[in-house]
Amino acid sequence: MEPTSRRTFLKRSGAVAAAAGVATAVPATAAKALSSKSAHEAEPRLPDDPSVDVPVVAHVRDVRKGLVTLYTGEQEITIKDRRLAAALYRATH
Repeated sequence: MEPTSRRTFLKRSGAVAAAAGVATAVPATAAKALSSKSAHEAEPRLPDDPSVDVPVVAHVRDVRKGLVTLYTGEQEITIKDRRLAAALYRATH
């Protein structure tokens, strides 16, 4: 593993912070749908209920492995979804 320079660390930290900002628009029920989605299912439909409009923060732990932790209220949900991790990472560039 290569040593990380201060510039690289700050750049990656900024990317994670930006990805978390992008993910705040995702309702909590969508987080549950993402965590239980199987590979052969269609895209989950978002519920049409105003009670699901709560802040969600995403922490991309490892882009290559697809590990994303979602925080909402007092819940912490870790999912493995390479496509989501890559999309959040790409949204920051």
